[in-house]
Amino acid sequence: MSHSSNSTDEILRKRGYRLTPQRHMILSVIQEANEHLSIEQIAERVQQINPYVSLSTVYRTLDLLKNLELIREGHIPGEQAHYEAADGQAHHHLICRRCRQTIHLDTALLGNLDKQLQEQYHFHHLALDLVATGYCSACWQAIQQEEQGPENLAEPPARQSQ
Repeated sequence: MSHSSNSTDEILRKRGYRLTPQRHMILSVIQEANEHLSIEQIAERVQQINPYVSLSTVYRTLDLLKNLELIREGHIPGEQAHYEAADGQAHHHLICRRCRQTIHLDTALLGNLDKQLQEQYHFHHLALDLVATGYCSACWQAIQQEEQGPENLAEPPARQSQ
């Protein structure tokens, strides 16, 4: 078992749970992914390893892992939830509304906002995960061209000298 599995096993045991093979598979799929995964993507990857793991097991396990703060659930407006491994630090994303490019932002970007929120609103064990949406440069340029319409994309007529 890897170091990550040992620490996960310890976290689960302290809270009264076991690291079952299904939980280990689901967590490993999320940890090994280089992207944010939907429930369907997680289930598909887990079922490639073990086709007998049901979708309901995936749902229940994701809820447990989320409650134990081993994974993060992210919501992009208008889309289903996506999951990624939690590393214990604030986590911020910049997401293009059109192509869905996701950029992980520097945790120092918001300074000590989490501490300020704790002090001002008396929230404790605060998790700060910012999702900002907009358009990347390529998509913004494409939108601008689409709004101009095809008639405006042609070269302007040459001026005639008088």
